[in-house]
Amino acid sequence: MADRRLSHLNAAFAELRSHIPRFPYEKRLSKIDTLRLALAYIEFLDGLTHSDLMVHEYIAHSPRWLHSELALRLRWLDWNYFLPR
Repeated sequence: MADRRLSHLNAAFAELRSHIPRFPYEKRLSKIDTLRLALAYIEFLDGLTHSDLMVHEYIAHSPRWLHSELALRLRWLDWNYFLPR
């Protein structure tokens, strides 16, 4: 039973890792780094949705995000992929 729970937990972390920004060269984030980055990403996206700024403008005007690890990761994303077509 414990093995099955651990398997489900590991699968959940793998799913979470697939939804947060990663550097192309990263193999795998630790569980704690995954949780920390996911929390920061959710907070970032929440702030972005309450702003009229584009992503790069929002980062530049937000001291909290300007020099964060998350901002470095976000610079690797192709934001045009997320625009409506």
